[in-house]
Amino acid sequence: MASIKAQLKDIEMPRIPFPTARLRHIRTLFAGLVGLLALSLAVQPVAAGPLTGTYTLSPAQVNTGFSVKVLGGKPVTGAFKSVSGKMVLNQNRPEKSHVSVKVDLGSVQTNNDKVTGFLKSAAMFDVANHPVAVFKSTRVRMTGDRSAEVEGNLTLRGKTMRTKLTVRLTGAKASGGVGFEVTGGFFRSFYGMKAGQPIYADKVNLVISGTGRRG
Repeated sequence: MASIKAQLKDIEMPRIPFPTARLRHIRTLFAGLVGLLALSLAVQPVAAGPLTGTYTLSPAQVNTGFSVKVLGGKPVTGAFKSVSGKMVLNQNRPEKSHVSVKVDLGSVQTNNDKVTGFLKSAAMFDVANHPVAVFKSTRVRMTGDRSAEVEGNLTLRGKTMRTKLTVRLTGAKASGGVGFEVTGGFFRSFYGMKAGQPIYADKVNLVISGTGRRG
């Protein structure tokens, strides 16, 4: 048995020639398969985050408060009782998110009827001729895991100006909605509302909170 193994060891096995063209073909085919695999992985859809979706903003679910500082006194405070709109969130691509909001200026309320009437007058919101204010976002920049700076256009009294808002998502709700808090404001003089300056400050500060509902 040992001698047979020795004889086989001494036998030189013939080399089978492998055509170069065939080898190139196999290499090309292999490279093509790798490319197809990489392409298929690249186009696989990324699972949407849990907050991704379209949300409706209804007056019953949105609280919009405002305040204006008064020189030497307490600020004027109030709220808009009818605010509605739509919010589209893209958790994986936040820059694709956007929001549009309409404010019924006639729904403005304060704790003083005379002040409320003045705000509705031609000197301020001019509700008779411009009953609605509109905000439409143009850019969303994330500043944290659940916070963002939202730039957009605010149209008020027939004029459109750019403004910025700070938005923080407070989390998903059991009802399927998403909670949010917004702070920011605008300068009323930009829209022709200069009455009372400088006793009454130029900047109108906004604090908005609420819940957007899916759908």
